[in-house]
Amino acid sequence: MSQPWVSHLLLTVLLLLCRYASAVKLHKPRSEVLSLLGEQEGRLYFGNCEQSSEQSPCVFAIDESYNQEPTQCAVTSLEGKPWWMGVLETPAYITKITLLNIDQLYRSHPDALRAVTIMAGDDVCFRYESDESFVKRSFPCDTVADQIVIRSRMDSAALTLCDVTVYGAPIRFRGVVDDAGPLRVQSCQQSSVSGNGYCENAFDGDANSNHNARPCAVTIDEATPWMSARLEIPSLVTEIKIFNRADCCGDGLNQFLLTLDNRVCADYEGATFESKSFSCLYFGSRLRIKSKKNRAISVCEMQVLGYPMELPRDAKFKALGCYKDNHKDRDLGQLTSSILMSHEKCYSICKRLGLKYFGVQGGAHCWGGSTYGKHGKVDEKKCSIPCEDNEKQRCGGSIFNNIFEVL
Repeated sequence: MSQPWVSHLLLTVLLLLCRYASAVKLHKPRSEVLSLLGEQEGRLYFGNCEQSSEQSPCVFAIDESYNQEPTQCAVTSLEGKPWWMGVLETPAYITKITLLNIDQLYRSHPDALRAVTIMAGDDVCFRYESDESFVKRSFPCDTVADQIVIRSRMDSAALTLCDVTVYGAPIRFRGVVDDAGPLRVQSCQQSSVSGNGYCENAFDGDANSNHNARPCAVTIDEATPWMSARLEIPSLVTEIKIFNRADCCGDGLNQFLLTLDNRVCADYEGATFESKSFSCLYFGSRLRIKSKKNRAISVCEMQVLGYPMELPRDAKFKALGCYKDNHKDRDLGQLTSSILMSHEKCYSICKRLGLKYFGVQGGAHCWGGSTYGKHGKVDEKKCSIPCEDNEKQRCGGSIFNNIFEVL
């Protein structure tokens, strides 16, 4: 077991090394999440930033000067879809993002903030669009991440940001006083599949390197094949161990990039190996191994070690089954959302609205109401569409609801 001061130093190093973000949505009321985290909402601070081009430096948006003159704001060139990105000092639960725009008197180019997407990590917090620019505006964002991205959707505009202020609370991690433990994978993908070489084989706990005895994850011969996996919980990753195929074809892993949320953990060019460990001191959730060659890659097992973030308790709701709906006479009377749906998100929205029951439909829609079942219960197979925000969950059918009770 590591000494406490060593673990605390490791945590500090890991946090300082964050450059790109991972994100996870916490579909609970903001006050409840903050209470469960044991924190109060406060200002979060940036460690560094980047932007698509530079008329004025990106740091002018995080220098706390609040000056709205062009020379004191972060400004890009006049270009298509300009963007600004800032990395927080530590991963955090983000509640709100406030943008301060340039003073209208100084605007000489189309304002990119008239059509902008505000993101925390991989999650969209808000999509703003208006015929008029704003001077100052706050946007809600209930997400865990360490990166904020302001990305314009305009084809020709200059992005101007005089200040970007982020509010929320730092997150905690499990077991940082202990040695790093194995991290669980939620899902995986690969560029192609050779025979029975599915990506799930690389995360089944069996490191047997003989593909014929126990299938590995294998692609076909193609240009720069890849495999990716998403961790069950965003984590501070310390080590990734890869087990190569030993019965043949191991040279597919002679040249590859190993990344965690677009940060390079390893740029490997070397001899064929049976197994090899790579240090990866970053916070994230999306692992990716990409070959530099036009040669099939085989991964018999991938083991990931680190410290998962602590998540608040699960949402409190009970599944009631699959129920028929009707376009002209809705079973649940209130449509509350149609963006990136999951059971937890729909629960959170309907609980805030004081609705007793909620239903998910068509993979994307959240309905709520005080009664349910007027058109009858049907076989669960009718509710088989994966949720857009959690493919492991089912979000109803084309005209069928998975209905739940808020407890």
